[in-house]
Amino acid sequence: MRGLLLALLGCCVGVAAAESSGDLAKRALAETATPVRPFLPAGQPAWNRHAVQFLFAPAFDLPEVAGAARYRFTLKDSAGREHVFFGPRPSTPLTSVWTEVAVGPASLVVQGLDAAGAAVGEPSARRFHRAAPFASPVAGEIDPAGPARALASLVHSPDLRCWFGAGQPEPQFVLYRYPSKIVGAAASALANYAAQRPAPADASEALAASRRAADYLLSMTFPEDAVWAGHPPTYHPTLYRERLKGHMSAGNYLTNCGAETGRYLLDVHAATKERRYLDAAVRIAATYEKTQLPEGSWSLFVNPRDGKPASPNVLVPTGVVGFLDQLESVTGDRRFASVRDRALAWIMANPVRTWNWQGQFEDVRPLPPYENMTKHEACDLALHLFEQKERKPEDLALALEILRYAEDQFVIWAQPPKETPVSQSADGAAGGKARKWLLPCVLEQYRCYAPVCASSAKLIRTYLAAWRVTGDRLHLEKAKALGATLAQAQSHPKAPGRYQTWVMLPPGAMWFNCELMAVRAMQELSEAR
Repeated sequence: MRGLLLALLGCCVGVAAAESSGDLAKRALAETATPVRPFLPAGQPAWNRHAVQFLFAPAFDLPEVAGAARYRFTLKDSAGREHVFFGPRPSTPLTSVWTEVAVGPASLVVQGLDAAGAAVGEPSARRFHRAAPFASPVAGEIDPAGPARALASLVHSPDLRCWFGAGQPEPQFVLYRYPSKIVGAAASALANYAAQRPAPADASEALAASRRAADYLLSMTFPEDAVWAGHPPTYHPTLYRERLKGHMSAGNYLTNCGAETGRYLLDVHAATKERRYLDAAVRIAATYEKTQLPEGSWSLFVNPRDGKPASPNVLVPTGVVGFLDQLESVTGDRRFASVRDRALAWIMANPVRTWNWQGQFEDVRPLPPYENMTKHEACDLALHLFEQKERKPEDLALALEILRYAEDQFVIWAQPPKETPVSQSADGAAGGKARKWLLPCVLEQYRCYAPVCASSAKLIRTYLAAWRVTGDRLHLEKAKALGATLAQAQSHPKAPGRYQTWVMLPPGAMWFNCELMAVRAMQELSEAR
């Protein structure tokens, strides 16, 4: 595996910037012949068992057949063509024929053959969608004023009006049922708006509103005698009870929420210069320090008072790593460096090894390995690796492979798949009709197999990081293509100026945290030169 990653690194660094659009498209297609993580440690199940689409040549964990000396692979594509090749194992990647396979539904049959070439045993079969590769760089530039317009539109929307008044959540905006995420994002958006230079005319009012949102959230944090003291609740303890059912109750806490809120509080501190918001972020970090498991991570879903796990899942702590990185940058204090380093070591020993990038979202109950894959935590790790001043070649190769995994499973350049990996969440079902999607786009997770602006934002930032490190223009063009879709969505009359959370027509409910991620990614994209 290390050799494969380093070979991939050699192909991706230092690519000439003078390629034409046609050359870029040809290279984008050619690169899809290289599989994503085709081999896992002995005894590990295949990571792609629930996947429905593949952009890069897949390898499947199909059973060996007694008496087979080799295997015949017959792949029938959407154009009716059959592609046949032979391999030593049923898990041989489809590399040799992949670039000739038409985009769309495909079926694979793998038949064991004995030394004389006769069929032995029962054949194995797999159906999937051959995803469309990147093909069209964006013509022209994306409006650099778009991010500021989106931020202003969000700040002045009815959804944030409540923080300019009494400082209580708007009852009609039911997403406030997730206070750590939604109230925190509101505080951050208001702070970032007020901190712009030149300052907007209502900067002081927005900053006061930011304080109200942040103070409301701090008033809800778990008390000092709780195991997760100082952390914000995932689910509102008193409001929106009719919307909080099943695993979503005030008695449960998703442990990645503190890291997300901590970063929002650092934004409020940067804008207000008030020490109490920084202190609150430090308290969140201190609780992570106290609750870190010996192996380096944390239980994902817990009772916040006694700390007992509410599910067997373990947090993929890339968000904690990012939060502690930012906190150290703000304070200059390396107090939590060992906490971050142990978390990174856990990531390298677990999801990097098993490729189990499981979704860890508050509105989807924790699930068994590989049932609900996402790219968010994986891309967070890639961003961390790209941003290191001193990085090993294998770390850069890993970051590039993560980026390819994210594109493989979640980026839709054209012709979306007709199937979804597993049953959808309520939000996913609402947005899962591919005919409504604006393309290109990025899907969120298997259980919400629908395009979300935060997912596009994560890929834009990861492509940009890869471009800055490697100089490969293909990464930049992919980021620009995703950004162009977000810019297009700003013109919808239902949410004028805002980056639609659901990248489709008509747009659905707006999630502030997702919009804020889109604003930041589009600002970064507008500055890319």
